[in-house]
Order: sequence, then C-alpha cells, then structure tokens
Amino acid sequence: MTKRPPEQRRNSYEDSDFAQVLAEIEEMDEEIATIQATAAGKIGGVKTRKANRIKIAKQELGIPTDVLKTVLKQRGLERQIAKLTAGVPDDLVEVYVDAAGQFSFLKPDEAHPQDNAAQVAARQRQAEIDKVTEAEKQQGAEVLDELTKH
Repeated sequence: MTKRPPEQRRNSYEDSDFAQVLAEIEEMDEEIATIQATAAGKIGGVKTRKANRIKIAKQELGIPTDVLKTVLKQRGLERQIAKLTAGVPDDLVEVYVDAAGQFSFLKPDEAHPQDNAAQVAARQRQAEIDKVTEAEKQQGAEVLDELTKH
C-alpha cells in the first residue's frame, strides 16, 4: 500500500467536530486543575493541623515526636497488611496464614510468640544497639585500664 502525499489525504471527520471535542476536553482539564487546586488547599490545611498536633503532643504531653511518627507509620502499615489479607480468597486463608508465618521477614520469634512484627523488629534493633553499646563500653574500659597502668 502506497502512502498518499499529505495534501491528498482526507479526514473522515469534520474539522468543526474535532475542534469541539478538543474544546470540551480542554475544559475538562481546566475543571480537573481547579478541583486539584481546591483539594490541595484543603489538604494543606489538614497537614498544618496535623503538624501542630504533633508539636503539642511533644510540648504538652511529653510524647517523643519520633516515637509518635513511627507508631503512626506502623499503624498505617498494619492497615495495609489487613487490607491485603482481606483480599485473600476464603478458601486460601489457611494457606496464606501458613505462608505468611513461614515466609514473613518479621515473623514473631520463639522467645516472644505473641509479639507482632513491629515489636520483634524493635527488639532486634534494641539488641543491635545493646551489642554496639557493650562493645564500646568494653573498648572504653580497656583504654582506661591502659591509661591507669602508666
């Protein structure tokens, strides 16, 4: 099939119809932009209230900001996990329970079978910190012993 030169090609639509469709779609794009700007303003207000609440929690209640934000993030992740779990077909729930326990990165350990994944992760992190702290203490004690010998 040979191509015709551009001047010989014919449209199967009217130019006015095409222009009308373009105008309607561009109007919709403007409407979307307006809605997004309004929503962004509302979201900004909520974020400001949220930041203020976090500051008040720290100042008036003594709640550490990093702990509060971490627990909020954890709860969000737990809701995501619950949402994923809810999507498992009923006839596969038992298979999922087994797989989630067997292949989970942060499954409960034998010493704390009732702990959730975040608690297990926190305990592991604390153990790592304790190990480093103990090593630093040992190293400091050795340096002090060496200094007192001289």
